[in-house]
Amino acid sequence: MKFNKPFKQSGVATIAILLFVGVAISVAVFGAFRAVEGSQSQAMTFHAQTQAQRKAWIGVDITSKYLSSLSSDNLETLIEALPSKSDSELSQQKLNAEVGDENIQLYIYKEEVGGDVFVYAEITGEAAKNSKAHATSTIEAVFEMQQSSTTETTSCSVNRTAVMRGVTNLTGGGTNFISGDALSDIAVEGSLTLGSSSKSGISGCASGDVTMSGGGIKDNATLLVGGEFKVDSMSQPNNASVWARDINIGNTGSGDYNFLRAGAYTTTVLDKTGIVIGKGDVGGKLITSTTKSSLPWISGTLIPTKNIPFVIEMDTGGQLLVDLSEAIIDEVSGFVTGHKYEVLEGEGSLPSTLQFEANNISGGSINIYDLNVNQLWGHSISADGYGANYNTVLSNGDFNMGAGDIGTLVGGGNLTASKGGCNSSSNCWNTPSFASPSEIAGLFNVPSYSGSVDLNNLTQQVSHLSPGLPGIPFCDTRVEQVVAEDFKTSANYIFEEIGTKRQLTIQNVTLSDGTELDGVYNLLTDDMRSFNGQQFLTCGWGNNHCFRDYSVWELDGISAFPPGVAWFDSSLKINGVGSNNAVSGIGNDLLNTLITVGNVELTSSGHGDIIAPNFDVVTLCQGNITPTNLCNQSGELVGDDNSGLPIANSAIVSEESLDVAGWSINGHVTLGSGITTTGAKVIINGGLVVGSNSDASTTVGQGGLEVNTQNLSEDQLQTSCTNDNGTNESTGIQLKGSGPIWTRYL
Repeated sequence: MKFNKPFKQSGVATIAILLFVGVAISVAVFGAFRAVEGSQSQAMTFHAQTQAQRKAWIGVDITSKYLSSLSSDNLETLIEALPSKSDSELSQQKLNAEVGDENIQLYIYKEEVGGDVFVYAEITGEAAKNSKAHATSTIEAVFEMQQSSTTETTSCSVNRTAVMRGVTNLTGGGTNFISGDALSDIAVEGSLTLGSSSKSGISGCASGDVTMSGGGIKDNATLLVGGEFKVDSMSQPNNASVWARDINIGNTGSGDYNFLRAGAYTTTVLDKTGIVIGKGDVGGKLITSTTKSSLPWISGTLIPTKNIPFVIEMDTGGQLLVDLSEAIIDEVSGFVTGHKYEVLEGEGSLPSTLQFEANNISGGSINIYDLNVNQLWGHSISADGYGANYNTVLSNGDFNMGAGDIGTLVGGGNLTASKGGCNSSSNCWNTPSFASPSEIAGLFNVPSYSGSVDLNNLTQQVSHLSPGLPGIPFCDTRVEQVVAEDFKTSANYIFEEIGTKRQLTIQNVTLSDGTELDGVYNLLTDDMRSFNGQQFLTCGWGNNHCFRDYSVWELDGISAFPPGVAWFDSSLKINGVGSNNAVSGIGNDLLNTLITVGNVELTSSGHGDIIAPNFDVVTLCQGNITPTNLCNQSGELVGDDNSGLPIANSAIVSEESLDVAGWSINGHVTLGSGITTTGAKVIINGGLVVGSNSDASTTVGQGGLEVNTQNLSEDQLQTSCTNDNGTNESTGIQLKGSGPIWTRYL
């Protein structure tokens, strides 16, 4: 066997084949490397784009927060400075904000459409600068501006012991209003007369005149009066305060007052362009350079008061309550921004900038005699007598004074010593004395002496001197209208006439044995005197049926009436309560909220008290008859905090009036019309509202009326609101919503 030697070129071919295979492998490897590198580059570019978009959205958020944070006047200034959308140099107008990120660019401009203002922001985000993956993303965001206005639901908590809308005459000898620390006594819409009630005392406010011919002002109390405060006779107060349009105390005895204030400027209200938008009586001080009258100053541009709200009558017919407590007032121009307002009547709104031009005086007359007053402030002041003591006197006009002591006087007119006399300029008597340096714009004079007289610590004819006026207080008597139908679903017992059928609908009521009483019953045929042996509804001073012998809803001689909320579709008369066997341990009291479409009459026949259900929790929730919408299964009031259903804090809610003779009522009383008390004293341990549906009279007889909220808990002060009474507040222009109304990528 022979083995032939291989040809030499066979080795070369093998090497060539291996070489080609190696090259192919290298190409594949290098291709793979390039593919991986390209994929990584794509990933890096995609990531950079995502980061750029993220930066742009961060810029949108920054812009939203920036615009939201600006005050009204700063935002208005910014908007006025921005170019319009049609401007060709938008890129030169950058948002005036410190972004703190060099990868975010912000450009801002505006567009006005039909009175509405829209702010446009172009926000560009960048990522991976100075690299091949550099990316940008631009978002256009549009923000809408609006006049700042919010709607707030009126609080359902009692904030006045008594609100009386209409002519109010308090003549009962024991009339009294007693408030807790957070409440003031009364608010009267209209005039108030306090008559022969020598023991009565008041604090609070009235929109009209207040006439005192008996009683008095409580010690340390404040009485705000939209009209004249007039005293014929009254118990002299201790450290009381009166703020009114005019004050006439006269020679009615001594008294000690913290302050007596009266008067305002009659003003026209302008926007920032000088267009008249309304008028109002406003307190404040005139800008010296704008005064347009001889002494005393009564006209010019006003720096309005921040101390009290005031009403503007709009030229468009609306009535607005304006609050300047947080406003910004330019004391050079008088321009006012940052104000708040509420619509009282009609419709209307205020521009972001206001100005007040005074043209006359409203009220400001003060007539007193020998009082001790810490601050006396008005326009035309007459303080007669010989022994007065006034710590501070601010007289916008002339000041006529008898003999007495003054701490400091700032007078915008003349000072006259009405009791004084002089033999010479250096020998005078019965003239005021000044403890501290004082100034008047006019002259001091003594009527019986024609020469000039100088007084120690008094500088006369001081130029540019006027203390201004305090303003006229606003008495807020706004209450919710009573609509009995709104409470029908909350009632446990609904008494109504359907055609000729007098029926009772029972809702959410069980007996202690678990029996449910819900249903509709015919009061003329069904026996409602008891259920399963438990007395339920009996009258006639015994075990008789109720509501069978009368043409109205009359409870005559109650022997049993179930606890809870009772609703009546017309008037209700309660003529005596002998006992209440439906509620154990309550004697002859009623544990109810009584709601009526018509009047309520509580006669003087023998009776106990009316107690609002929530005011006696144990008896209500652990008795033999339980309203399950008022009480939970644990025997407590409903609610997460066991505060109870608010309507059950009321004892009487009526669309009409209340005629009551000598009852004690524990719970709130809300009346659509008036109230008349007769006989013995009427006591209401709760809040009282009179005239919520229409102005009505309040007449208190000789027995008197006591309304007391002093001992009520925070939960018991809650009442049931059925409507949302909004209050519109304006602080000028602001961002609408919390961000842009729309966005898009550019």
